[in-house]
Amino acid sequence: MKTSRREFVKYSTGTALLAAIAPAATTLISCNVKHKKMSNKSLNVVAIAETSADKAEELKSVCLGLIEPTRKEEGCISYDLYQDITNPGKFTFIENWESKEHLDIHLKTPHLVAAGTAFGRIVTREVVVLMLDKLT
Repeated sequence: MKTSRREFVKYSTGTALLAAIAPAATTLISCNVKHKKMSNKSLNVVAIAETSADKAEELKSVCLGLIEPTRKEEGCISYDLYQDITNPGKFTFIENWESKEHLDIHLKTPHLVAAGTAFGRIVTREVVVLMLDKLT
């Protein structure tokens, strides 16, 4: 049975794609991360910090240093960091807190105060912080 080049590419590309994503899907499914339950009264926060390309690694290091201690804080439901694909100097935290009071306590923690001082030296734009209520 002969296979045309077009058919070969079509089927081999699909197989390669499946082979590439299958391990990732397996990892996600088998991941033993315990998620905290979100309440209807929780507070969602998006914080965006941006710097120049030459200081991106420094800002990334400061941001990464916030994750572990913040996730241990009372009232922290989730605290995730993202790096912009098209602008490596732009970092976004997506956070979920049990209440505004828990967020207020977080803003006064030593690790966040120290990061704020570092941000003052590193960021090139004012840090944007959005506090959001989920509507649906």
